Amino acid sequence: MKNTYIIVTLLFWGLVSCNDSFLDRGPKDQLTDESYWSTVEDVEMYTTSVYTYLLDPVNYILMTDGYTDNAVPVHIYDAQGAISSGTATSTTRYFGETWKNQFQGIRRCNVFLENIERVDMNENRKQIFIGEVKFLRAFFYTTLVRLFGGVPILTKPLELNEAIPARDSEQDVYNFIVKDLDEAAQLLPLKRTEQTEIGRATKGAALSLKTCISTYFNKYDVAARTAKEVMDLGVYGLFDNYEKLFLPEDENNQEVIFDHQYLENAKDFTEGSLIDQAFGPQTSSGWEALSPTQDLVDDYLCTDGKPIGESPLYNPMKPYENRDPRLAYTVLWEDAIFVGKPYKPMTGSANATRTGYNFRKYINPKNDGCTKPGWTNFIYMRYAEILLSYAEAQNEISGPDQSVYDAVNQIRQRPSVDMPPLTRGLTKEQMREVIRHEKRIEFAFEGIRLLDTRHWRITEDVVKKPVYGAMKDGKHIFVEQRNFNPEKDYLWAIPLTEINLSKGALVQNPGY
Repeated sequence: MKNTYIIVTLLFWGLVSCNDSFLDRGPKDQLTDESYWSTVEDVEMYTTSVYTYLLDPVNYILMTDGYTDNAVPVHIYDAQGAISSGTATSTTRYFGETWKNQFQGIRRCNVFLENIERVDMNENRKQIFIGEVKFLRAFFYTTLVRLFGGVPILTKPLELNEAIPARDSEQDVYNFIVKDLDEAAQLLPLKRTEQTEIGRATKGAALSLKTCISTYFNKYDVAARTAKEVMDLGVYGLFDNYEKLFLPEDENNQEVIFDHQYLENAKDFTEGSLIDQAFGPQTSSGWEALSPTQDLVDDYLCTDGKPIGESPLYNPMKPYENRDPRLAYTVLWEDAIFVGKPYKPMTGSANATRTGYNFRKYINPKNDGCTKPGWTNFIYMRYAEILLSYAEAQNEISGPDQSVYDAVNQIRQRPSVDMPPLTRGLTKEQMREVIRHEKRIEFAFEGIRLLDTRHWRITEDVVKKPVYGAMKDGKHIFVEQRNFNPEKDYLWAIPLTEINLSKGALVQNPGY
């Protein structure tokens, strides 16, 4: 889908243009007139364009690790600094941009569903397109409900002078998402076999998103059952090499369930990725926008499966040796070799790490110098998340049975990781902590930590700890002490502009 996903979308926006924020209400536009909804090509082009509303990975997914104990943002005077420090308001731009972008996507989905039956085309293919759009609408609502709480459920585009609806409850939004995903799973194909369709939604993507949103809302019975459905599809498995999982040479492998496809040799960042530029080390001309914390680095076990405070393998003079291999695949420390060059942190200068660490995952060594847009696909959902979601849910339901051990051990014993299997005889509480640790390590810098700490309700405990970095001049760099108000900060603010335009229909989240 690399070419069609991007090029067809650009052609679409060259043909069709309209101002479609969430609050736009107007007469029928070019997207709904008789001349547009007439051919299969119209349907394919329109459906492809809806994918462009999936969240940009740089500012809205990867950056969210900077709002957790995993990292701190470097550019603290921008929106990410306010969110990380607990000083964000209803005018913080990332809140407004996320809200607007996702509701724009929802509007596009609703325009499609209003018009698709007007097109004379193969019925089976039509149903697949409907499944795609329902999946995407569920994806947009999943983003919104996890970040903002309950939001208005829209099933059709708002018309001229139509009242802006009030917010629906989190439970109602969750039910709506699950309904869309159940319907999408029935319509979507098990696999995309045509090269031009790689990257489009599948049955497994719909079931996986249902697993993730159900885990987030602690619907453990639904999460375990749906994760098992994904596991039993026989389509997905763990990719052997953890490091290469996040590089372009092995994209679209068996672990990838749903991703953002980028074009190699892209002419600009509408076709290519900003990840290398934004997060790469200064030694490769990157901006080092996110700095891993010492707390994260210390959480990687030694190769004997023990914490650094217990393992005889840990040497504080050589702290990165004999550690879980995922540490070296994820984090750069001083003198770590990247693209044949030792990493030299320039803490204190512009566009430089605040902790002495930089992250390595997703940074393509073949784009050294960041001379062109990146082409590494960003993975929204992968099979490892399904395994650990299953383990979490099943453990909460019945404790650590054999299936829970099997799911976690698959992750730990990936050939390129090869950590020891779990100790037998763990209690439910001990297994819970093991799974939470494993999720932190496995998914560092994939935008999952923020969501996990929210649904476990531990964000205030992990974020308010003092933030330290690597050793410098005989002591760890002290970075900052962050604030987190549990009465307010578990949800983002509804953008002030939307509150004002709604004339009282939208009620703000507490504390803003």
